[in-house]
Amino acid sequence: MLKNFFLLVLLLSGCKIDRERKIDRDRFTFQMTADSHLFFKNVRQLYYDFTDLQEAKLHVYRYSDRQKGNAYPCMHPTLVVDWLRNEAYVLIEVNEILQDQDELVIYEKSSPTGVKYSYSLVERGRLNMLEFATKIYEGIMTESEFSVRINGQVIPLFTDETDRGNFRIAMADYYRLTRIIR
Repeated sequence: MLKNFFLLVLLLSGCKIDRERKIDRDRFTFQMTADSHLFFKNVRQLYYDFTDLQEAKLHVYRYSDRQKGNAYPCMHPTLVVDWLRNEAYVLIEVNEILQDQDELVIYEKSSPTGVKYSYSLVERGRLNMLEFATKIYEGIMTESEFSVRINGQVIPLFTDETDRGNFRIAMADYYRLTRIIR
């Protein structure tokens, strides 16, 4: 009976693994462990559209429930697994509305403090995309409001709760896959 209680506590605490508000940048890594990769493939992969890029030795995972249309600006994290190097990366993908932007500029208004600030993604290297996606993730966790600059105009972003949730879930899966969050 006591053994079952501890198992239940462990399972319930595991369900809230991504509820951490701030991500420790010192833990940033692209390395996967065998067990985290196995967990992703056996448990989380079914929530993703899968593409096998055999020539590049990459597996690409796009969250299945993501916004695929162009009714409003949208971006989402795509998880890329380099199975030869045993690494995983976050790739920020956007819909057609944002596709021609050389620089993705995000404006965020913090709900708890009301402070406004901006950050951008210019160079799309793996560390830059991880940092950019993490800032958005943290803003989603604190229920911040987001906007994006499109051709000089500032347009609301992540106004749909489903889009916010999908971004958060995909990033949480990445953090678990690379053990940034344990």
